Order: sequence, then structure tokens, then C-alpha cells
Amino acid sequence: MKAKAMVVVEPGRLELKEFEVVPPTKDQILMKTRATSICASDPKIFMNAVPPGGRFPLIMGHEIAGEVVEIGQEAAGLHRLKVGDRITVEPMLVCGHCEWCRTEFNYHKCRPMRAYGWTMAADTAPYLLGGDAEHMYIVPGSLVHKLGDDTPFLAGCFSSVMGNGVRWVKYLGQMTFGQSLAISGVGSQGLATLIAAQECGVGPIAMMGLDRDEHRFRLAKEFGADFTVNIEMENPLDVVPNLLGGSPDVVIETSGAPSAIVTAIDLVKMMGRVVCIGVSGRQKTPVDFDTLVVKGVHILADHAQAGNVKDAVRIINSRKYPIEKIHNFRYSLEDLPRALEHTANPPEGFIKGVVAFNSL
Repeated sequence: MKAKAMVVVEPGRLELKEFEVVPPTKDQILMKTRATSICASDPKIFMNAVPPGGRFPLIMGHEIAGEVVEIGQEAAGLHRLKVGDRITVEPMLVCGHCEWCRTEFNYHKCRPMRAYGWTMAADTAPYLLGGDAEHMYIVPGSLVHKLGDDTPFLAGCFSSVMGNGVRWVKYLGQMTFGQSLAISGVGSQGLATLIAAQECGVGPIAMMGLDRDEHRFRLAKEFGADFTVNIEMENPLDVVPNLLGGSPDVVIETSGAPSAIVTAIDLVKMMGRVVCIGVSGRQKTPVDFDTLVVKGVHILADHAQAGNVKDAVRIINSRKYPIEKIHNFRYSLEDLPRALEHTANPPEGFIKGVVAFNSL
């Protein structure tokens, strides 16, 4: 049996290739890929513009859901899985013994970084180590989660992004019942943050976005946002405190725009928390430290979803939210170049793209 894969043969160049699919070793899982979400970082990984930098040739795709088609005996016992189970896998792999892997929430700092679809090349066996392929091998060090029998793969592949949302709200924001929240950015990270906040009893919640985000605002309302604010039409420093009954306890900034980071610091309440997770592409952000000191603002920043995907999968499997609606642009494997272009330069109505394989 052979599997097709889109391979980045060198930065900026994709080729469709075929690989021989062999049985997994005793500690591996062979997964039939069903859906691979396109991360906002994928166009940058494609151009080798994201540290620590990838190795080429590379099969990208690190937001993945699929079905177990073969499993080694050791892997079956470790992960408690069987053929036919629907699964999702965390992007980062762990060594299991370094100082970071001995923590519950920071194992993504394990180095050297090993991540599916990013740092693991397709030049040595088992080759298929990214989600932009019809089959994928899940190797030792992986963290695998079982999806519900009725969980759509288009929702399951959102697990790592949903884990991000849980992390921003629960771990970094340390939010709890009745606290107010402003979310800057209405993309997939912002929507995941909204869902996680709902599950933590946070509220009221205001989502801030731009003119072009009207379709995203509608989905945010469906997911439970109390208020939406178009910052190109209204000044959030005036409008948001009025809507929330005061300055928000926490502002979670997902866009990475320097101006949005400055607004988040100005907007948050005294002694509040600003969670910054958006990447600005190395743009400098001018920060008035006098404001930070006088207000006593806590700024927290991080990436990834270590220790939070378990909660994320519970949310996804609950089916309380039609998470699959976030993937509103679907592509075939061969159409990956267009998916990357749309992710980098979103067309009208775009929220998030996904490579949807046959038999979804």
C-alpha cells in the first residue's frame, strides 16, 4: 500500500509524493488521516521562517485527527487504543525525562524540539510524520487522545488549538467564575479562548475585531460571546468597560499586532492580567512601563498547549459547540498550496482552512 503526501522538498516548494506504507513497529501507531487543520504558522513553516526551523524534506501538518488502522502491541497497551479508534495527537513529542517533561504544563519546552509537521523530516523511516499525508505514523513520545464515536474529524483536528484556548484562560489567565474577559482577535485562537472561557464560568465576555470579522462575530455569538466590538468603528477603551460593567479582569490578546498589545495593557483593570499569545513577526511593541507599574499589570506570554489538550478533547467530545464550523474553508490534499495562500492572505469570509481527506 502507498500513501500520498504533500512534501516541502525545500523552503517554498511543495511536491506530491508517494510513500510505501509498512506495518507499524511494536511501539508505533499507523493512522489514516481524516482531517488536518491549517495552522496560521504553516505558511511560515513552509518558508522556514519559524524558529527553531524545520528539516527538509518535510511533511507539514500538526493539527490532526484520524483513525487507527494498525497498532503495535506496546503502543496499544500504552495508549489503550485499538484498530478503528478515532484519535487526535498533540503536536509536541516528549522525551519523558528532562526537567520540562517532568512538569505537567511545560513539557513543550523539551529540547531539542520534536514536533509533527514541523521539525521531523521525511528523509528517514517512518517518513510519514505530518498530517499532510493520507497516512501518518505516531511514534514513541507522542501524546494521543481518543475522540468520541460521534465527534466529527473536522472538530477533532481542532484539539491543539482548543488546548491553546484552555491554556490562555485557565493556566495563564488563571480565570474563574464571574470574572470579566476581553478577547482581542476573532480568529481560531480567539474562538477557542471564548469556548474555554465559557467552560470555566467566565463572564461577561467581549470579543474585539475588525470590519472584516463580521462573519467571525456571528460565530462568536453562536458560541456564547456576550458582546462583540468592531474596533474600527468604536474605541474599545471606552466601549468595552461600559459593556462589561468595568475594565476587564483579563485581556487575552491573540492577534500579535503591536497596537493591540498596547490597547490590551491600557484596557485591563488595575492588577489585571494581559495574556499575549499572538506572534507579531518580530515587530517591536512600544510598552509604557510607567503604566505597567502604576496599574500593577501582569503580562503573561507562551505558546502551545502542554497539559491542556485533555480538557480540550473533553470539550470537543461534549459536542456542546459546533466546533467544526470554524473550519469553513476545505481543501483536498493536492490543493494544499491554495490552503496555505488563503491562510496567509485570507479571502472574504475565511476563518480557518482544513485539508479534508476522503470518507470524512
